[in-house]
Amino acid sequence: MIIFIALKSISYFILKMWAVSITCILFLSAVICNPVVRITNGAIRGQTLKSRDGRDFYSFTSIPYAKPPINELRFKPPETVDSWDGILDATKESNMCIQTNHFFPSISHLILGEEDCLYLNVYTPNINGKLPVMFWIHGGGFLAGHSGSNIFGAEYFMDKDVVLVSINYRLGLFGFISTEDDVIPGNYGLKDQVLALRWVQENIAKFGGDPGQVTIFGESAGGASTGYHLLSPLSKGLFHKAILQSGTPLCRWAVAPPGLIRKRTEALAVIAGCHFNTSEEILNCLKQLPANYIVELHNKFVEWVIHPCIIFPPVVESCDSNQESFLCNHPFIDFKQESFVPTIIGLNSGEGGVFVSNLFNETSLQYPELSTDFNRLLPILLMYKHVSMPKHLDEISNRIIERYFPSGKIENDSHLDTVKMLGEGIFITCAMDMSIKLSSPVYFYLFDYKNNEFSFNQLYGDCKKPLGVSHADELISLFSMKELNPKGLNENEIEMSKLMVNIWVKFASSKIPTIDGTDNGKIWPEFTSIRESLLLHIDSVQPKIIKNPLEKEYTFWSGLPLVSLLNKSIPPIDLNIKDEF
Repeated sequence: MIIFIALKSISYFILKMWAVSITCILFLSAVICNPVVRITNGAIRGQTLKSRDGRDFYSFTSIPYAKPPINELRFKPPETVDSWDGILDATKESNMCIQTNHFFPSISHLILGEEDCLYLNVYTPNINGKLPVMFWIHGGGFLAGHSGSNIFGAEYFMDKDVVLVSINYRLGLFGFISTEDDVIPGNYGLKDQVLALRWVQENIAKFGGDPGQVTIFGESAGGASTGYHLLSPLSKGLFHKAILQSGTPLCRWAVAPPGLIRKRTEALAVIAGCHFNTSEEILNCLKQLPANYIVELHNKFVEWVIHPCIIFPPVVESCDSNQESFLCNHPFIDFKQESFVPTIIGLNSGEGGVFVSNLFNETSLQYPELSTDFNRLLPILLMYKHVSMPKHLDEISNRIIERYFPSGKIENDSHLDTVKMLGEGIFITCAMDMSIKLSSPVYFYLFDYKNNEFSFNQLYGDCKKPLGVSHADELISLFSMKELNPKGLNENEIEMSKLMVNIWVKFASSKIPTIDGTDNGKIWPEFTSIRESLLLHIDSVQPKIIKNPLEKEYTFWSGLPLVSLLNKSIPPIDLNIKDEF
């Protein structure tokens, strides 16, 4: 009996110790799985996730970097966020910035997001490291998009020793409205990005990042934004390398001609019922309007289908006061570089596919007027209507149609020729002009790898015909896009994805980029001139250096008087003209 009681007591003791041990393990697991980092404004709690290859990494999402830009802060530069007490939950997705997305027909009727949206995400494999930082700026025409992990998942980059930051910034009318004076100077979305870069300098070491080794990179409007940081005095010293994917400040869609955005802002105020004689009255009136109503007004400026696809781009500011101005020189007129850092610039081989997928269906041209009214619509599609002198418009259109459509019009089977026209006309010259004008090392690429499972062409329209490697298709290789591509990547696509991530991370982490992202890989030569330059052709998992294949296309487009109006005044906008509103 005594032995039995003793055994029973020992068993009870063992069970109790086992329970305590399990509790301790669970507690330690919770600490490890939910890391807490203390930054300037307070403590935040993240979570532990797995990379593509099964590596643990730490995710901190929905970190506020600015005060909510609402009420009196609407149409104002961002202000640093206040400190908080306790531990902030950084495991949830943040609001996207309020927007309508007319690029994607399936959701173009929806108003998405909130004004309170200035949040960023940090992903790191080692909180105690000193790793290079990659700062991602999403695209979306300055009017749509977000940094959420369902679109820009970090799993691929987290296989590497790098810290990834992604941000939201104000979009559309909230980010880029302007009276082109000191009252509503504009460029608020770009100024949001600057504040986020300052946040990185102040806080990224707490996440294992090196504030002295920051690479900014972006695609489309994000690529143009990245390029703007090379030109803005506000961004100087905040980053050390740059990657511009399918967008630069020298794209016609990426910068407004002087006066145009002021006129559109005044027209917006008229449509909204604001009575005004001054910019101050416009500002006070627009501050009182519901956010959803303001967002809906954006579509009043669409001239045909969804075009021009970018209506409120960045502007040149007046720079007359003591307030911080982001851009004081028009890049087409007075290109002035402020940050002299190594830069990658590149394109996809079929950029125009995203537009063509909405213009054609499986059998024919979806909008016959594009063929019958070519001279009126082409300046809208190619976005030279407001930057070329009226006397040049027909000349330009006729030369374009002669080059791309020998029959003299767009036919039902002209989809690939239209892809070439739009891709080359909208993206080639601005990418190469930027490469020529920068006074720092530039490395140029052409992405030409076709994914089997998914292309952004599928999102922009109903055309099922093959349209090539489209605008944004390289993003499939860089980010885990679970929402857009739920099937994931096949084996070949995974190899391409690992190659792209390696190339980007190698550039961010070393002085000399290689063509395959390995330490012993072939050195990527610098871009020197249109005629003589070599570029990196990424068409397989064995990329190669080739002579510039885009020289003839560049020569044609740069020879057109596409921006002949830039030094002239913008003609008045007539609210009764149907093709304006």
